[in-house]
Parts: sequence; structure tokens; C-alpha cells
Amino acid sequence: MGIVTREKLLQALDNIYGKKGMSRPDVEDLSDFVLSFFGYDDYVLDNVLSPAERDVFYNLEEYGILETYREEISILHGKVWRVNQWRYRKDKIDELASASADRKNETNIYDEIFKEM
Repeated sequence: MGIVTREKLLQALDNIYGKKGMSRPDVEDLSDFVLSFFGYDDYVLDNVLSPAERDVFYNLEEYGILETYREEISILHGKVWRVNQWRYRKDKIDELASASADRKNETNIYDEIFKEM
């Protein structure tokens, strides 16, 4: 999976939050919110997030959509600069999005029975 598209992320988030009762427009807003930080990149620097935005990212981390990554870079005079980032978990996003598609393909046998009556 190259770039996380809006459709793919939307399907994955709908599979998580839609099951919990979040409306489709709210899931779309959440998807757009996340994509507004990432754009076409795979990571976001943590220091650009406000505390409220970081809380949303931590919640997405609990569901496996995002993960934190820390990199240490040596700068002048032996000091270490720590860079904290958020990254997509593309494998989990793809898994959740495809699970959503599989769920839509399931048919309710009771609907078929009542159509025949």
C-alpha cells in the first residue's frame, strides 16, 4: 500500500467508529482531520500537534491506525536531539478497510427468507 487514500482511511475508521455508533459524517470529518496533518507523507512531527489533537492521535494509536516513532539525532557538541513522530500503520489500515468491505458483502439470510414469503 503506497499512499493512504481518503477512501481507504475512511473505510478503516468507519469499521472502528461506525460500529461504536459514530455517524458517517463524523467519521468523514475524523478522516479529513487526520489526512490534513499527513497529506501525502507517512509521518507527522509530534510537536506540530496541540494537546487536543494529540489526544485524538493517541486514540487512533489504541486502534492500531497510528504509531509513534522516536528518532535520536546527534547535533553539535555531542547533544542529542529527539524527534517524535506519528506514522500510519498501513498494514492495519488496509486490514481494517478490507474487513469493512467483507462485511458489506455478507448477506442477511433472514432478509432472503422474508422476501420469499
